[in-house]
Amino acid sequence: MKKILAVIVLLAAIFPIITADGSSADTPLTVSQALAKKNDHKTYYVKGYIVGEYRDYSNNKHFYNITPPFDGTTAFLIADDINEIDLSRMMPVQIKDYVDEYNLSENPQYWRKSLTVKGTLTDYFTLPGIKNLTDWIAPQEPVIDETVYWNFYETFETKKAYTPNDSQKMYGGGIYASDETCSWKFVGATYGNSSNDMKWDNAAAHLRLTESTSGEPGYICMLDDKNNGIGYIRLWAARYKDDKGAASFGVYLSSDQGQTWEAIQTGIPIEKELTEYQFTVMRPGEWRIKIGKTDNSTNGIDIDNIHISDYYTPSAIESISNPTHLHIWGAQNAICFETTAPETISIYAIDGTLVTRQTIEGNNSIAIPAGFYIVTTPSTSTKIMVR
Repeated sequence: MKKILAVIVLLAAIFPIITADGSSADTPLTVSQALAKKNDHKTYYVKGYIVGEYRDYSNNKHFYNITPPFDGTTAFLIADDINEIDLSRMMPVQIKDYVDEYNLSENPQYWRKSLTVKGTLTDYFTLPGIKNLTDWIAPQEPVIDETVYWNFYETFETKKAYTPNDSQKMYGGGIYASDETCSWKFVGATYGNSSNDMKWDNAAAHLRLTESTSGEPGYICMLDDKNNGIGYIRLWAARYKDDKGAASFGVYLSSDQGQTWEAIQTGIPIEKELTEYQFTVMRPGEWRIKIGKTDNSTNGIDIDNIHISDYYTPSAIESISNPTHLHIWGAQNAICFETTAPETISIYAIDGTLVTRQTIEGNNSIAIPAGFYIVTTPSTSTKIMVR
């Protein structure tokens, strides 16, 4: 009898996920489910993470921010994944009636927090979006401002900041003395502000070969260390507009002031259009990064809008308001946890079978096969998906 009751409780816990139809705040659509409705002009509740803000649509180009600093626009971008960077998996949400209290410029604490809205699914900035809101369920208070961990960004907007080594040799390299981040060394690269450079605003770093049509692949690298570690690296890249062939790039880290470099990822294909890339690093300490071509072709690539977060973990945020908070999440063949005090957890399969019961402490993981699980403590119950 106890096992049957356990199964009923567990199924009740996951039932809203299965039956989500958007008819109420208790059964909201996910963003992916809302996107699948294809702007049917009906009204639904939709729930997602606030991953950024939409700025404008001009000359067939979408302008938006998914990393600080924010402009305080009247449209959020929401997604199912808190780390989403693909615009096709996001939805713009019209927040004009809520902009003063919730825009991300004045209220950055709402970035990467959950939001539920009720509105009409309709075209918005040429994208499937949500307008005409009639209900708004804001992130629960207190909310912690994560933008403080995203304080390093480079846009290469100041032309006077770039000094070439040789004004007669375009790709001879030089120094970009940034007002935003640090000084950057250019090798086989130049300041890209031509009409053919693929850039967000006025300029980008343009990488080619050290002798333009021959030599070594070009790169840019930091000449100063970034303190407070590195969590994520986000950047935009595209192939130079006039170049037709393939090109690729890589991202590298150095902990010894650029004497040696460790590859984070290499051989990344460059797209024709500006595309955002994200790299998960999660390392404390002092670091420099290098971004370089990884092919010997004469095709140029543009790099723009580099954002680097500090190293931080979910517990670093949550411990501000609750120093003994337990954080649990699913990973590849494991359930991970972080806690600053001993906690007894029980892990159940969906059919109610007890898989394991353990007392945990610190930052570690429990190996477990892929699937869905319910993890309980004396005061909480959490649904976990293990990949």
